[in-house]
Amino acid sequence: MKLVKMLNVLFRNLSLKNKVISIALIVVITCGIVYGVVIRPDIISRRESALAKKSAAEAVSTVIVEAKEVRDTIQVLGQIIFKEKVNISSKVNGRLSRILVKEGKRVGKGELIAEIERLPFEITLKQQQSELEIAKKALELSEAKYSDALKAIEIKFKTIKKAKADLNDKKVSYENMNNVLKNKTALFKAGGISNTELESIKTQHTTLNTKYELAKSDYEIQLVGYRDRDIKNEGIKLPDSAEEKIKIFKEINTKIEKAEVESARSRVKQAESSLLSTELLLKETYIRSPITGIIAVKNMEGGEMVKEDSVIATVMDINTVFISMNLNEKDITKVKTGQKVGFTVDAFNIEKTFSGSIDTVSPVLDTKTRSVEVKAVVSNGNSSLLPGMFARAVIDTGKSVKGILVPKSAVITHEDGRSELYLVRNGLVVKENVVTGSEYGEEIQVVEGVKEGDRVVVSGLNSVYQGMKIQ
Repeated sequence: MKLVKMLNVLFRNLSLKNKVISIALIVVITCGIVYGVVIRPDIISRRESALAKKSAAEAVSTVIVEAKEVRDTIQVLGQIIFKEKVNISSKVNGRLSRILVKEGKRVGKGELIAEIERLPFEITLKQQQSELEIAKKALELSEAKYSDALKAIEIKFKTIKKAKADLNDKKVSYENMNNVLKNKTALFKAGGISNTELESIKTQHTTLNTKYELAKSDYEIQLVGYRDRDIKNEGIKLPDSAEEKIKIFKEINTKIEKAEVESARSRVKQAESSLLSTELLLKETYIRSPITGIIAVKNMEGGEMVKEDSVIATVMDINTVFISMNLNEKDITKVKTGQKVGFTVDAFNIEKTFSGSIDTVSPVLDTKTRSVEVKAVVSNGNSSLLPGMFARAVIDTGKSVKGILVPKSAVITHEDGRSELYLVRNGLVVKENVVTGSEYGEEIQVVEGVKEGDRVVVSGLNSVYQGMKIQ
C-alpha cells in the first residue's frame, strides 16, 4: 500500500513524457519477472523430463526366455485351522462357584478349569450313606432269618422222623389190640369171658385206634411240603436219591426267606450304586481340561447356573495345527499324503516360511467350487500360528516339469490379480496378459502368454509403453 501511494505521488509530479517512460519500464520489469518465475522453470522442467526419459530408456533391458527343467509345484491359498478343539461342559447341574481361567491362558491336560458348588451333592451323599447302612442291616436280618429257616428244616426232618416212629408204634399197638379184640370176642361167644371184660377190651381198642388215627394225622401234617407231590407241584422232576430230595425240600420250604435275602441284597446294591453315582458327581464338580491347549473362549462366569449342555469354555490344541487348502480338481491327482508343503502367512514377514506335510485328502469333491479340501499337518510348538490366519502355500508334487521362467521384475501384477509383461516383437513393445505359476527364487514360472524364444523386457518397465520402438 505504501508503494502504491509513493507511485501516485511520483506520477502526479512527473510530466506526461516521463509518465509514459515510467509505464513502459514497469511493463518491461513485470514481463521479466513472469518469465523468470513461471515460463523459464516450466521450460527447464520439460527439458529435465525429456532428459530423464532419455536416461530411463537407456536403462531398459530384455532377455530371450528359454524353457527350463523346474520342480512341479501347486500354489494355493489356505487357512490355518486347529487340529483339536474341545468344548468343556459340566456333567452335573449346579451353580458355578468359580472359574479359574481366562481367554488366552495355556492349560495342561487334567488342569482344573472351574468348580461347581459341592454342598448339595455332599448332603445327598450323607443321606445315601445312611440308606446304605440301613439296607445292610436289613440284609443281615434277612440272612439270619434264612439261616434259621434252614435250621428249622433240619428240625422238621427230625420231627417227621419222630412222627413216623410214633405212628408205627401206635399202629402196632392198635393192630395188636385189634387181634386181642377178635380173640376176646370169639372167647366171649364161647362163654370164656364175661361181657364186662369184653367191654373193657373194646374200650382199650377204641382208645388205641384213636391214638393211631391221631398219630397218622400228625404224621401227615408233618409231611406237608415234604412229599413227593410237593416236588412235582413245583414243576421239578422227582429225583432218585434221598439226598437230592432233601436238597429240593430245603429250597421249597425256604423260598420266602431266600427271596427276602435277595430283595435285601438288591436294596444294598441299589444304595451302593446311588452312593457311587453321587461320589462320581462330586468328582465331576471339579471340571478339568481334557487336552493340553489354550483357552480360546470363556463363555461363563462364577455364580452362573450350569446345565449338562452348558459350554463353560473352549480349549484348542494348537501345538500342532492344520493348513486347510482347497485344490482344483485338475490338481488333485498330483497330491497324496506325505508330500511336503511350504507356506507363508500374511500376518508375518513374507520372508518367514513354514513347512508341513499333507495329512488328509478329502474324498469328497465340492460340486459348487469343483475343489477338494486338503489338510497339511504343521508343528506349532511356539504357538505362533493361530487358527484363522491366511496362508499362501506351495505343494511340492515330487516331480519335475519343463517350464518357462522369467525374472520377477518383468511381471506387472495388478490389484485385481491380473499379471502382465512387455514383449519385444519386430522391434516394437507389446503388452501381454500372462498366467503365472510357482516362484523359484528371483524367477517366476509363466504358464500362459509367453513361449520359448520370446524377448521379454525385464528392467526399465516405467519407461516402456505399448508400441514403443526398441533396437
